[in-house]
Amino acid sequence: EDVNSNSDRPITIADVEPLVKDFASRWKAAIELMHKDVVTSFSNFLCGMDILRAALTQLLLYYTRLSDCVKRIPGGPALNKDLISISSIMYEIRKYLRTF
Repeated sequence: EDVNSNSDRPITIADVEPLVKDFASRWKAAIELMHKDVVTSFSNFLCGMDILRAALTQLLLYYTRLSDCVKRIPGGPALNKDLISISSIMYEIRKYLRTF
């Protein structure tokens, strides 16, 4: 998939840098908040965990795509220091998906 296929102008590092930095600063708190919301919103724990698993899986898929795209943008590797590793995200996801 070409990162520039859906626009008239090429995507630049300036376009994605704020997104990458914002994600890096808020992702852990967002996952924790999602978990808290699911726990308080669903009386059926297993159903809630299935929904949380689906949402976190989708988050991971989108972030993986973003990370891959950033690496293909000219100058994108300069953002590597701000990209969260997939393994770090997976570790946090596993913490919240453990069942009792």
